[in-house]
Amino acid sequence: MKTSSTITSIFLLLIAGSETVDGFTFMKNWKVPSLNEMRADKQIQEKFGDKKLAVITGSSSGLGRKAAAALLRTGEYHVIGAVRDVDKMQAVYEIDGWAEYPGTFTPMELELNSFDSVHKFCDELDKFKGAKPVDRLLCNAGVYQPSLPYPKWSMDGHEQTMQINFLSHFLMISRLMEDMSRASDPRIITVGSVTGNDNTVGGGGVYPIADLKNLDGFDAGFRNPIAMADGYGFIGAKAYKDSKLCLMMLANVLHAKYNKQTGIAFSSIYPGCIAESPLFREKRGWFRKYFPVFMKYITGGFVGEEEAGQRLFQVAHDPRCTKSGVYWSWNGGPREGRGMEALEKGGQISGGGGAGGGWDSIYENDQSAKVQDAEISVKLFKTATAITGAKWPKPNTIVSPCPTLKVIGAISTGMTAREEAKRMKERPGFDEFGNVIRPTKRQKVVLVADKVAGGVLRNTVGRVGRFVGRRVLGR
Repeated sequence: MKTSSTITSIFLLLIAGSETVDGFTFMKNWKVPSLNEMRADKQIQEKFGDKKLAVITGSSSGLGRKAAAALLRTGEYHVIGAVRDVDKMQAVYEIDGWAEYPGTFTPMELELNSFDSVHKFCDELDKFKGAKPVDRLLCNAGVYQPSLPYPKWSMDGHEQTMQINFLSHFLMISRLMEDMSRASDPRIITVGSVTGNDNTVGGGGVYPIADLKNLDGFDAGFRNPIAMADGYGFIGAKAYKDSKLCLMMLANVLHAKYNKQTGIAFSSIYPGCIAESPLFREKRGWFRKYFPVFMKYITGGFVGEEEAGQRLFQVAHDPRCTKSGVYWSWNGGPREGRGMEALEKGGQISGGGGAGGGWDSIYENDQSAKVQDAEISVKLFKTATAITGAKWPKPNTIVSPCPTLKVIGAISTGMTAREEAKRMKERPGFDEFGNVIRPTKRQKVVLVADKVAGGVLRNTVGRVGRFVGRRVLGR
């Protein structure tokens, strides 16, 4: 039994040596940590301790402000506030009492109206955090300009709402994703909206409707004067709804392409209708006054900033939300608690359209056919990549970590390639005109090289193998 085992081992080693050494390339990553790496780990520990690193855009107001506060209160996060106005962010830091959590919040300038600013932010973030990976990325910032009669243009010549809400976040994710894959529980969250999901009353019953059509605007480069993703005329409210539809579709695409490869959980959320949010600052005065009342006491869909912030925080923090490819919402009866009961509760009721209730009412919401349109989603990813210049890692094939299988797989790949080359030479195919397909110069070189290498190996390693076999087994 021992002799047989020895022969088998020698045989496998000889084949491995004669065929390829590629199967052992996984060993190149085995190394003892260098002094610099150990020093970097020590600096990370001193700077962040055991805290996770969370980046949230638009943390100086509204939903983002409340979510950032909730993250800080846990004592488990160092929060990076990515904001346009750092001075305003500093004022919020002092007003909201975040000084109670010293050394756990860092404001950084980010102008989503500029791709250059996105790149600068990512570069500065990389310097600040060192070797520590980002654990959470909350793509929250957004603008809503429904009353605009004409489009505003970004610094890059794109319609402002789409760039701020979607394109710049798209670029930021591409920059941070590979680094985030090193974290133990990485999550990227995009803030969607009921208005981007047309299988609801809020999304499908109020004109204009979110609809990218065939993405002709993106396909044409989406630069001034092209103001809409579908290539047609500008409507401010539709630009916002389209951007939210894009964010929800993006979470699905990233989940399909990169979840298994990176371990990142990609999800989108609808936190509810924040009727008193600064998001509506450009609406008319009468709307800002009566819309919250309507949402509180008539539809039951009202959600305050504090509660909405808790919901965004929940998807970033709750262990239940590690699942990828989900559109998170909060449940509640669509006509529950209206009238006097609603007045007695100050409007804090479970509402319609997925506005929902508290922490335990979270659920995986259904997405509309538009959000799940695979063909348009792929086109969105490709065209947005061309518009922003984003660079994405190539999807990797999931392979077994077993060393033996790696060796055998490398050997099999080499043998298969040689046999295929022989087959194409001995049994050539035909092109569309019926002509014989001749081997290319490269294929001929490969065949000759294989023949020479095979002869050399047979007369060297092969002879050694035969000698060892005779010594072990006898003649």
